Amino acid sequence: MITSPFPLLNQFQDLLDLRFLTRADAVASDADIARIVEAKNLVGLKQMHGNTAVRVHSASSRVIEADAVATDIPGLTLSIRFADCQNAVIFEPKERVVCLVHAGWRGVQAKVMTSAYELLRAEWNIDPINTFIALGPSLCTKCSDFTDARTEAPGLVDFIQGKAINLRAALNDELDAIGVQKRRIERNEECTRCNPKTYFTYRGGDKLAVQRGNVNCLTATLTGR
Repeated sequence: MITSPFPLLNQFQDLLDLRFLTRADAVASDADIARIVEAKNLVGLKQMHGNTAVRVHSASSRVIEADAVATDIPGLTLSIRFADCQNAVIFEPKERVVCLVHAGWRGVQAKVMTSAYELLRAEWNIDPINTFIALGPSLCTKCSDFTDARTEAPGLVDFIQGKAINLRAALNDELDAIGVQKRRIERNEECTRCNPKTYFTYRGGDKLAVQRGNVNCLTATLTGR
């Protein structure tokens, strides 16, 4: 388990607890996640590779169909799982609201990040300019290869490079359009597929393991008011 995985957000350690679980943690269920991060109240989504964003008030395990989840409740641990997809934590320190986002290529195409920020504005009147966002490891462009990118992901044609799609650039472009300040964005540049000894990677040989439930995980817990 990696604690405080994003230097950009270390300034908020008294308000926000972040944990990152990798291959070494052998996560296979929400129960595993809760045990490892010592969460008393865990939210695990039924991730759909879509653009639904929800606000939560209590613990649940894979019954809410969504790919972005936000809360302002201290002690409620949010979690998202991934094995190549982009993953992010959004934090607004003044309102003390945290949001986790799971963004696979389908989610990027469906603009799940925009949905997350629309939720933050609707529920808490949060302006993107006041948020910080950190993104964890995911597929690099070289490893984001498709059989026919133009047919499979027509909404991402501007980011096609040969048979691959620069999914990170697509999400960065979306963040820019949303209005997030570049100086408030951090990205872990590691690629899950390029680092199979560290991360579970669906495209890098762990397809069966991932289907059984073995994943990487990002958790976030507000620690006080």
